[in-house]
Amino acid sequence: MYILNELTYINNTSLALGYFDGLHQGHRVVLKTAQNAAKKLGCKSCVIIFKNHPSEILTNNKIEQILTLDEKLNMLNSEGIDYVMLMDFNDYHNIKAQDYIENILIKYFSPKAITTGFNHTFGYKREGNCKFLENNQKKYGYEYYAIPPYVINNTIVSSSAIRNRLKLADFFSSDKLLGYKYFIQGQVIKGEQLASKLGFPSANIEYPESKVKVPHGVYYTKVIVNNKEYNGIYNYGIVKGSDGNEKLKSEVHILDFNDDIYGENIKISFIAKIRNQSEFQNIDKLKEQIKRDVAFVQIYKHFVDTTVTLPCKKFLM
Repeated sequence: MYILNELTYINNTSLALGYFDGLHQGHRVVLKTAQNAAKKLGCKSCVIIFKNHPSEILTNNKIEQILTLDEKLNMLNSEGIDYVMLMDFNDYHNIKAQDYIENILIKYFSPKAITTGFNHTFGYKREGNCKFLENNQKKYGYEYYAIPPYVINNTIVSSSAIRNRLKLADFFSSDKLLGYKYFIQGQVIKGEQLASKLGFPSANIEYPESKVKVPHGVYYTKVIVNNKEYNGIYNYGIVKGSDGNEKLKSEVHILDFNDDIYGENIKISFIAKIRNQSEFQNIDKLKEQIKRDVAFVQIYKHFVDTTVTLPCKKFLM
């Protein structure tokens, strides 16, 4: 997959347009349709995405993401996309829809096909939409595919619906909408090693600032370390440090694992919430609770299918 950071001429493409936060089940239909169009028309698939969320620019409000940009690019690569064009929304949000399609899409990508979701908008005051793209296809010589709402369990799959479920730790629902388990990843950093003193060593990682935050609590997770998967108990929330000050804690105890992984990158996927955070009267009470958390995972893991695979409908055969 080729990643482009500035406008480049690519002749004959099948474009997929959208922000694609989460690359959820609905997004995958858009991508698959664009890829099927590329095969049908003998051209390359190309996804155009913005580096920054359009709503952040338009509303000046921070929006937590389901995927970081790097995670999104890695997943697009796994989907087999040929090109990804990264654009800065600041440079284009005031451009007229007609100018955008003519001077950007047609000029640089000469699309044979364009695919979007049912609610895609673009251009100044969002004057560009599905109807606009449909009405211009004959003029500019491309085929247009507007993907209707993708519905799972009577819910329209959307990034906002997924964010809402993640903020409630409803991973059963979010898994179905995403098509994979929500995760965070990062480099293992030095902590205060308090968990090690309790007999339950943990790996500390920073919770990515840009990503959707799960509620504070203790979670059953799957942890990928050096391409191998382990069961884990992840703790996220405010705790008192050895200096008596409160701080945000993000750490995972990896079951049946004792290697030194400081500096290594790990991936933590959420399976289920075990409990809320609690204060304990003494160390012994805390140890007892951690043992119960471990027992929960040992039992629960036998009833969990850790891979969710939901077929995407093909709108272009």
